Amino acid sequence: MARNKNDDSEGDIEQQPLLQQNDYNDDIVVEEPQKESAWRTQFNALKASLGTKEGILIMVYALCYIFSGVINSVLLKLTMNSFNNYGFFLNQLTNYGFIPIFGSAAAYKLFFTNDIPKETRDFPIYKFLIMGALDAVTGYFVVIGGIGTSGPMQQLLNQAIIPFTMLTSLIFLKQRYTLVQVLGALVIIAGVFISLVPALIGKSDANNKLFWNFFFLLSMIPFAASNVYKDIGFQSVEDMDVWYLQFWDCFFQGIVGTFLFPINDILPPPATVKFDQVIPSLKDGALCLAGQNSITNATNPFCYEPSATIPCDNCHNAYIIVICYLTINIVYNVFILLVLKHAGATVYSIANTVRLPLTNIVYSMKFLVPASIYQPFSLYSLGGLLVILTGLITYRVGSMIKSKNSAAAGEVEQPPKFIPGIGPAGVDVLPAGPLQKPLIEPKTPAYLRNQFFGKLGIPIPESRYSAANNNSSINDVEE
Repeated sequence: MARNKNDDSEGDIEQQPLLQQNDYNDDIVVEEPQKESAWRTQFNALKASLGTKEGILIMVYALCYIFSGVINSVLLKLTMNSFNNYGFFLNQLTNYGFIPIFGSAAAYKLFFTNDIPKETRDFPIYKFLIMGALDAVTGYFVVIGGIGTSGPMQQLLNQAIIPFTMLTSLIFLKQRYTLVQVLGALVIIAGVFISLVPALIGKSDANNKLFWNFFFLLSMIPFAASNVYKDIGFQSVEDMDVWYLQFWDCFFQGIVGTFLFPINDILPPPATVKFDQVIPSLKDGALCLAGQNSITNATNPFCYEPSATIPCDNCHNAYIIVICYLTINIVYNVFILLVLKHAGATVYSIANTVRLPLTNIVYSMKFLVPASIYQPFSLYSLGGLLVILTGLITYRVGSMIKSKNSAAAGEVEQPPKFIPGIGPAGVDVLPAGPLQKPLIEPKTPAYLRNQFFGKLGIPIPESRYSAANNNSSINDVEE
């Protein structure tokens, strides 16, 4: 096998005697390299890439992700408000609405291209069923609870996914976290509770009600379980086709979500749907999608009262809002994948952190959002936002420190599989850091022994150096 010049020069240097005359100079001072902090390392890497063509592209992807994420959050809340009396119908709509989109793309790839290999087609269907079931439960709690939870509060409660995922990973994956990461998670939890203080002390407003806030927060439990299962269930697949995966996920998410209707029987209004009212409720929801109100002042004279348990319908232009939401949600998830693919988890986490306060600011601007979702900043919401941002930054710094320590120890930490979600249960958080290689590639004992002999001036055949070096990684795995 041909050897390049670098290998030759490395071998020549390694075979030089350890001690030679005039091979050093007393005036030369060799300084020990200074160790950079994890934050400084990441910052320098990002700074160095900004001036390149790829760096500019990453910036565009990150900005598009932030921009589309803000619009996605606003449109989701507008959609929820349009179907405030038909949460079960909206849940089914968001589950089944994506099936023809992803089904068409997956069918085209299956029958007219070779993009989906046999390994992917042979992937066990039951794993898609488990993933779809977990996402269906997550989406159910998000949609039903989100109707009584304001947009800014939704963004704050979503950050609880980090401590929930940490706890689930600790139990099922035996994942270990640094003290800085644990501190960040605790700070996030504190910020969530600060945000809930007004509801806890009985100062709930029309957009925020304590029961529905906690109902929304419960979605983080199946969400965390879904994240951990994706890490376990998809380890055997190197490159799962996104369109193929999303079709099966949406398919099973819709089926499982359909059978969650018994929960609505025990929920308070406006989410109450008795067993004998499931079909009429779905019919009224379909009429709402078409822009027709079923619950009006004529059918319910008290629906306009602020204290009404069942408010009047607000179905005007509902189908336009839904179409816009479904479209932007797909665009949003595409940019998630682009940012993760080209920039990694570090840039994604930074962009996600920036998106949080930006979304909440947008909700507080009357000239940008409709009055139905406008939410002014309060001291509690502002305090909760600042505390959660502090927790997010602390957790991220802890993740970088952990990744750097693992790299310095010669370990390669495998990140969890990132399987994007579609619909209200779309994935917004990547718990682990990016895959990082060791700072110094480990050498085999044979290579180090040959190097030592070469330094002592004992001639070693060139072939032994080349073989020891080239087989270093293989021998490490075998040992």
